[in-house]
Order: sequence, then structure tokens, then C-alpha cells
Amino acid sequence: MKHGDLPPRAPRGRTLALLAALGALLLPPPARAQETPEPEEACETGSVLSPGLCLSSGIIVDAFANLRGGLRQGVAAIGQLQFGLQADFDRIAGLTGWSLGASAIAVYGKEPATVLTGSLAPPSNIEALSSVRLMELWVQREVEGFGSLRLGQLAADTEFAVADAAGNLVNGTFGWPVALAEGLPSGGVAYPFAAPGVRLALGAPDQGSGFRLGLFAGDPGGRYGQQTEAQRHNRYGINFSTVGGAFLIGEAVLGGRAPEEGPRPWVVKLGAWYHSGGFDSQRFDADGLSLADPASSGVPRRFHNDYGGYGIGEATLWRGEGQSLAGFTRLFAAPSDRNLVSLQVDVGVAWAGAFGRREDTLSFGVSQARIGRGARGFDQDTEAFSDPFRPVRRHETVLEVNYDIPVGPAHLRPLAQWYINPAAGEPDEASGRGLRDAVLLGMRMQAEF
Repeated sequence: MKHGDLPPRAPRGRTLALLAALGALLLPPPARAQETPEPEEACETGSVLSPGLCLSSGIIVDAFANLRGGLRQGVAAIGQLQFGLQADFDRIAGLTGWSLGASAIAVYGKEPATVLTGSLAPPSNIEALSSVRLMELWVQREVEGFGSLRLGQLAADTEFAVADAAGNLVNGTFGWPVALAEGLPSGGVAYPFAAPGVRLALGAPDQGSGFRLGLFAGDPGGRYGQQTEAQRHNRYGINFSTVGGAFLIGEAVLGGRAPEEGPRPWVVKLGAWYHSGGFDSQRFDADGLSLADPASSGVPRRFHNDYGGYGIGEATLWRGEGQSLAGFTRLFAAPSDRNLVSLQVDVGVAWAGAFGRREDTLSFGVSQARIGRGARGFDQDTEAFSDPFRPVRRHETVLEVNYDIPVGPAHLRPLAQWYINPAAGEPDEASGRGLRDAVLLGMRMQAEF
């Protein structure tokens, strides 16, 4: 969608209040005191359906007001219902080490990036087309002391390239980064998509040190036309796409053991990825002419693969009674000739137990996505050949601060985001100029059951 275009209208009907009411009907009721399961039967999250079978559910509602800049001032809200099923086949059928996981979501509302900011990074990490969607569906074999093998419909962003200290940040780029979302087909095998794949974990990457390796179908959107939006093509998550080559990602994790309470003392993650599909040049056609040159064929040079690397560092900077301060940094790099974003740097902190309130968390993060030399060169060529006033895209920078407050069974998270150079300076079709810096205020309501 081009800047200035109005998005498709969400289906008419009830508002997000209806979504919340529907969630209340669908979510399991709290267990009575006399029905509390034995410790060995309890679930980490959710409710026990039967020994070894757990159902979890939750709801998130995000509301944003754009005070200035971006595409337009105004408000937007989006909600998500989440459902998860975990089955321990050891308890159910005596199959030691075998388990099953399934998850689904229902999304309703307007996407803030589409209607407010026009940015590369979405203000909300639950942004997706309004729909009911199957997410992950997998079986896993775990061998104690060795690792695990997971097979099925998987999403890479549930385990790879994650900084735990960034977990409370709402902006999407602090999860699956813009550097990958802008470069990979359909945004990559990440929310709101999953795709057939296999994941091998060795050691204990979540608790200590280890290694993860994932192989996924290359395009989770499936086989769709150039003018077709991937989410509309695979609207319900049941295409089980195997097209678009293959996406391979590996990550080595080194870190201190997790304490009983609070974040790990330190973690270092080094990762790399490779995609075997085809990728267009950001600047040149098949004959070596600039795509902005009137003599160009207009057909981009085609590369037969794409690749990149990343590093993540986290450390507990301070730990006190009921409090801790954790910091994180992430760096993503990819070739600039075939990727819009060739470099992304994220930094931030999370203060758990903020201001002496043991359950509160104050989070702050900054992310800058740098436009690659190829795309910048195309803008400069366009300026020289046809449009002397075209801005050259350089970077998009996002800052977020939020404060998480538990209120009964729910969490409220007031937040503010500041977009510097939204869409990296891509000119708005309506004005021909780059979008102005945007300032958003928002609120997240989240509850798990």
C-alpha cells in the first residue's frame, strides 16, 4: 500500500469491546479451590483439561493516538485473542519425551502502521489483517541432557533472534526485526505467519548455553500474485506453503544459568541465516543499468539467494531485593544490493520492580534501521534522471518507553513512541515529500488465563 492510500475498511460490526466479550466467553473459567490440580499435573500457563493436556488463552488490546506526523493524525485500535494447546504424551500415553503444541489467534481492528504512521516498523507487535488464523502446530521429541527436535508448522520468531529484556516493548521491530521483515518473502516465517519446518535444539539455549537450527519453507504466504497481499492469500494460516525456496537460520547461545527469580546474568547469541529463493536488486536491472535510467528495461537484476548475520547481547546490570535492571543490544546485517535494510541496531533496558513496586516494569528501547547502499543509490539515480526533489531514504529510528502495571488478572501498559524519519524518508504520494516525524501515545491491555 502506498503512503496516502486509505486501507481497506475493517468489517462493519461490533467494536473491540465485542472481541473482549467473545474472549471472556471462550476463555476457560477459573478453577475452583477444590479442583486445583496436584503439582505434578499443573500447567505452566493456562488450565488443566486432563493430566498432561493444558489449554492456555489470552487477550491483548492495543490503542494508539498519533499526535503529529506520519500519514495522518488520529486513533487506531487492534485486538488479539490467543489460544494455545500443550500435550505431554509421556503423561497421556507413556511416550517419553514426546509432546505437541498448537496455537491460534483471532485479530480484529485497524493496523496503526497502515492508518497512522506509514512506517516500516509497526507500532504494535500484534498488527495483522483481521482474521482467525492458525499459528503453530508441531510435535516434539526431547531427550534429557541432549536437546530436542521439533517438526510441523513453525514460526522462527518464537525462538530465534529474541532478546528477553525487550519482551515488554510493544513496537514490532523489537521482536522480528525490520531488517528481516523487509527483506524476506511475505515478511519471513514470523508473526502473523508460520510455515512447515523443522527445528533442532542442542543443549539448553533457554536456560544456559546451546545451539538452535531451523529450516523452514521460504515463503509462508504461498504462491500468490505480485499485486496480492500475502496475508490475504494465506488469510487463515492453513496454506501450509512449501514454495519460495528454503529459509535456514542458526543461532549459538552462550549464557549464565537462569536464577530462580529474575533475568539471567548474561547472554550472548550469534546467529546467521540463508534464503535460497530469488531476490531483486535494489538498484540495477539485468543489463547493469540503473532502474531509474529511462533506458533501463525495468526488470531488476535477480539474485539467487540472500543471507545475513546477527548478534544479541544481554546483561543484568544491577540486581537488588525484588528489583533488577537488564540491558540488551541487537545488531542485524545483510547485503545492501538485495536488501532494503542492510543494518539494524537496537538497544534498550528493562527495570523490573521499578520505583520499589515489585510487580511493575519500566522498559525503554531504541531501534535504527539503516537503508542499504543499493536503495540509496536508486534514490540518487532517480533524483538525477527524473525527480530532482526526491528525498534519499537513509534510516528509520524508533524510540519507545512504556510502564507495565499489573491490575488484578490483567496488565496495563501505557506507552509512548517517537518515529524519526518514518518509512526512512520514502516520499508520500499525496505530497511528494517524506513523512514528518510521528509521536504516538498508546495503551496496551493484556491478560492471560
